[in-house]
Amino acid sequence: MFQILASHFIKGEDVTDPKVREAYGSLCSIVAIFANLICVVFKVLMGLLVHSTAIVADGINNLTDAFSNIASLFGFKLGSRHPDSEHPYGHGRYEYLSGMLIAVVILVVGLLTLYESTMKIVHPEAITFTWPALIVLIVSILIKFWMYTFNKKTGNLISSDTLHAAAQDSLNDVLTTIGSIVSLIFSPLTTYELDGVIGVVVSVVVLKSGVELLKDTMDNILGKKPDKKLVDEITDAMLSYDGIYGVHDMMIHDYGPGRRYLIAHLEVSADSNILDAHNLIDGIEEDITKKFNIFTTIHMDPIVLNDPFTNELHVEVEKILTTINPQLSLHDFRVVKGDHTKLIFDVLLTGKEDKHQVDQRLRKAIKELDPNYECVIQYDYPFV
Repeated sequence: MFQILASHFIKGEDVTDPKVREAYGSLCSIVAIFANLICVVFKVLMGLLVHSTAIVADGINNLTDAFSNIASLFGFKLGSRHPDSEHPYGHGRYEYLSGMLIAVVILVVGLLTLYESTMKIVHPEAITFTWPALIVLIVSILIKFWMYTFNKKTGNLISSDTLHAAAQDSLNDVLTTIGSIVSLIFSPLTTYELDGVIGVVVSVVVLKSGVELLKDTMDNILGKKPDKKLVDEITDAMLSYDGIYGVHDMMIHDYGPGRRYLIAHLEVSADSNILDAHNLIDGIEEDITKKFNIFTTIHMDPIVLNDPFTNELHVEVEKILTTINPQLSLHDFRVVKGDHTKLIFDVLLTGKEDKHQVDQRLRKAIKELDPNYECVIQYDYPFV
């Protein structure tokens, strides 16, 4: 069904094109709005008819889903706008902001339905079983599972965290609606306040999904650590070029879907022709940008490869660093010879050790190699 709609309303197949991506996201949001509103009307009416707080809570949860879909729609529309003088990195984070708004709405409604369900336990009211109510809930499950399917597939297609969240929310709704069915069937058969208890469970599921969604969107806005698989693939791709001897100081900035920026330092031989090295770096930038759909900027670091003295010192300092902490590494190693030989290099910390203690031990051990060695050390923290 969704594929039929997509074939009629979406022009183009390149999902990396912001307009095509927006079209997919907007279509998903619009379809979900109408589907959720249908569920809201029938669930709330049937819940009031049979006096079931669980069913009404389930219906109100679908209403929050509709509001979430509206927020997603605006997120896709605003996020696809082109960069301007005030926002040179584009507007992609509007999608993350819409996800945050969705999370807040879900949390508010979860708390309200939790209160209503608790009151139902304190002041119970008899539930009346009706076949129309049961049919409405079963149809709702089918609708929600269909929504889960197209949101999940489209989310994978256009790499959208918002649609992935919508898919998970739809799957949660399937589970909570099953709870409403249990309440409708079994509450009239027992004196135990089953409806209120199930309503509490539904509310807790809603609150849990809201907390998880809020955490995910906050991570995206604050700048979370990029996926290790992506980092490894980019690193391997860069090292596959002849003339590249190392990769370090890699940073990936996420300004919204399709708006990622990569900065990396690549090591080349200090003996290489500067124009050849520059052309090599330009080619790598272009290839990485196309292959991974990420805007790439590379800094070229020349390293000495054919000086035995520098190479031996490099190995010695690496051994010292390993004795301090095997997880530490160094890069940009240079030696300036003179009366007091300078060792200039960067150390990559893990973020867990005491930098001051590492620095003291490292300098002391290097002085023991030769008192005339002076160290110029820059400490870095991993961004990927």
